Amino acid sequence: MSNSTGSEFDIVPRQPNGRLRFPDAFLHPEPSPPSISEPKRPLLPESDNKYKVKLIDDNEESGNTIKIVDMQDIERDHHVFNKSNIQRFIRECAQKDVSYIGGPWIVYPRIATNYNIDTTLPKDLQRDDTMIVTQRQAQQQQKLKKPSGKTADEKEAERKAKREQFLLQKIKLKEERERQREERKRQAAVKYPLEDLDLPIYRKNPNTNWTLVDMCPLNYSNDTVIPYPSGGRSDRPVPRHDSSIPPALFDTFLSIYAFVNVFSEPLKIPSFSIDEFERALLHDTHQPKATVLVEYNSCLLNVIINERKKDTTNELANGDIMESYVEDMEESDDEDDDESEKKIPRVERGWRDENILKISQKWDNKELRQSYDRRGWETTLIGCLNDVATPDLVSDLDQILQHLVPRYQSTAADREQQYPTLSLKNKLDILSFLVDVVNESTLIKDYMEYCHEQISELRRQKIELNKEFKALHVKKVEMDRRDRAEKSKKTDEEGGDESDEDSESSDDSKDDDDEDNDDDDDLSDSSMNLLDRYERRHQSRQEKLRQKQKEREEMEQLRHKMYKEQKEATKVKNQELRIKAEERKKLDEEEKILRKKEEQIEKGMRRYMTLRIRPLGKDRFYNKYIYLDNVGVSNTCGSGRLYVHSPSDIDIQMMMERDVSTDFPEQPWGYGGGKWFILTLMKEQGFIEESEWLSKRMDELDTGSPDSEYKGWWKYYSDPEDIQKLLSWLNPKGIREYKFKNELLKQQSNLVDSIKKRAHSSTKKEPINKRVTRSKSVVNGSDTWSQHK
Repeated sequence: MSNSTGSEFDIVPRQPNGRLRFPDAFLHPEPSPPSISEPKRPLLPESDNKYKVKLIDDNEESGNTIKIVDMQDIERDHHVFNKSNIQRFIRECAQKDVSYIGGPWIVYPRIATNYNIDTTLPKDLQRDDTMIVTQRQAQQQQKLKKPSGKTADEKEAERKAKREQFLLQKIKLKEERERQREERKRQAAVKYPLEDLDLPIYRKNPNTNWTLVDMCPLNYSNDTVIPYPSGGRSDRPVPRHDSSIPPALFDTFLSIYAFVNVFSEPLKIPSFSIDEFERALLHDTHQPKATVLVEYNSCLLNVIINERKKDTTNELANGDIMESYVEDMEESDDEDDDESEKKIPRVERGWRDENILKISQKWDNKELRQSYDRRGWETTLIGCLNDVATPDLVSDLDQILQHLVPRYQSTAADREQQYPTLSLKNKLDILSFLVDVVNESTLIKDYMEYCHEQISELRRQKIELNKEFKALHVKKVEMDRRDRAEKSKKTDEEGGDESDEDSESSDDSKDDDDEDNDDDDDLSDSSMNLLDRYERRHQSRQEKLRQKQKEREEMEQLRHKMYKEQKEATKVKNQELRIKAEERKKLDEEEKILRKKEEQIEKGMRRYMTLRIRPLGKDRFYNKYIYLDNVGVSNTCGSGRLYVHSPSDIDIQMMMERDVSTDFPEQPWGYGGGKWFILTLMKEQGFIEESEWLSKRMDELDTGSPDSEYKGWWKYYSDPEDIQKLLSWLNPKGIREYKFKNELLKQQSNLVDSIKKRAHSSTKKEPINKRVTRSKSVVNGSDTWSQHK
């Protein structure tokens, strides 16, 4: 803060209105009135705090300028040092050097003289100013210099060089046009669909007029980038993989569910959804019971019991394979040690143990009835594993039996509590073994023959239906041809009427001309017509009126007659149109009925198709897409998902052979690359995890030591929007994706309905021990399996 006396303010010159001049107004500000200097914000409350303030002034000693003041005495005038006043002060006191960019601000000489301000530029600014002046002088001198004249030879050489350059550019342009023409011919020679990885679209470079590059491993060695990896298609939707079933067991899990779902009618297995099956496998407590596993195991065991009672030729169900295995083991042991009697490897409470044999006696005497809640099915399962299974058929058979029989002389209640605590792998191994045994039964073979007969009958019906479709199509074509012929005939008649009217109008004009000529003749010969004129003038008025009345009556009769004819013609025409509309409507209804029949036939064929787990198709990278529908089972949603499975080892070897194969036939559009090309294309299209897995699997197969236990990855789509995005991503110009897209389009409505039904059922979770209900399914009035039996 500055401290100034009142005499100093009086010496400063002022304007006529009493205000200070710039810049003196900033150097010697006027004291503001109390009303203006009051702050807008509310005053702070008074406090006992004191502040020490030092007033700085050159004329006084620093020791005499220290004061003790209150908080209310300290303030700053906001109306003097604001932004607008400071900007105005700068404009009034200085100007910018605009002679070059970045010039400095320079104080006016009069103000610098008045306040003793040094106007000498700093060294760096002087250096920049000198450099700018030197450059300007050089530019001016360059402009003043006259161009040196060229000789005739130099001008001729320059013209010749320009002409040669023009001719070279013309030749290059012609070569480029020829190259583009040849490129178009090559691309036009492509016949789709072809191998998905050999599609030309991935190898066209958009930066060089879509030049097609042949990336055959025999000819192409620049493994850097792929010119157009997206191929003009939309991004692939990312599948999900949050299933509780490990990938190594998912194949077994899906196969078991597909089997019991397809053969649920002959096996008398109640229908359950795949989510209920998954939750039951993860259920590890005795109460409540996992109804799904109880029903699956019990129904499969009942089929095996019936097979053993009927003494069929099923060697697996009858125990013949088990007995042969035991005999082979005894023979091998006899060869090793002739002195021993029974050398079968025994495990305490394991396979063929005496305790297990004692527990499982008469396990196949009676079926497991649903009315008794399948009571004792665990003991029946132990007997089946002991008398039918072998260690080669069921892995970890001894450990499973040891777990199911916790101790010697265990009770049924003890064994009943053991099954839920089995591992997920052991539960799936048991179900897989039971499925393999039942699959060889006469019941399944008879049902498959019955399904084959039903499919043959449905195919015959479909052939007859196609004939009806063709006959209906012929009728529609004939009706369209007849309508076109009538329309063209009507158009010709309208054109003929117009020409007749024109001819009549021309005849009338001719008659009028003749009458005018006659009138002229009559007028010329006035003496001959005087008598007629006199007679017409004296003709009776009543006779004229009678003549006019007669003409009016004749015109009215003619109009009435024409109206009747027109009305009759309109009636006939409307009747014809009504008949045609009824015929067309009848044909449309017949087509609708035939379409409905075709849909029912397709549904029936799908129901009796025993190979229901067949993939819908493969994409360009050999990934398989699988959908399990709910045809034949009315109260489930099927899988409710579109599963995606990794390529098989055979498919991976086919991709690896692209690098080493030498028998590539000549084709104008070339080939895609091998391993590098496939992995790079997968990464560019969003297959990051899949490409890493494929690279690892290729290395394992290449070294000859593949991991046989690892069966690849499983993912799925469970959103209708993802299905639509997947259809947009598929390229039908490739062989595999062409077939897969057509099949997916056929199943899209069923798949979307299944996804929605599963989403709706997931909102209301069923209990793990829900009540079992039987579902009846009849397709098109066909004989069901029970009626057939």
